[in-house]
Amino acid sequence: MKEEERKMMRRKVLDAYFALRQPMPQDGSVQQNRTTEEIQDDMAAMMDVSKEEIIEYMTEHDYNPTTDTDGTVKWAIWRIT
Repeated sequence: MKEEERKMMRRKVLDAYFALRQPMPQDGSVQQNRTTEEIQDDMAAMMDVSKEEIIEYMTEHDYNPTTDTDGTVKWAIWRIT
């Protein structure tokens, strides 16, 4: 597989991961803050996606960092239920 094809496949994996997640709360959504590394771990079974690609995707789709209840910085994510 060529690099461009791999990049397109990584984007498809990111799109699938975020299909039921949003950067802002909606009716019935549940806050599920995640670090870049946690997101990377979640997708590892499908495909290796770099932290840089995840960060690029998150910023392109208007996700923002937030301070979680334990004091760590994570991405603010709302999962649609």
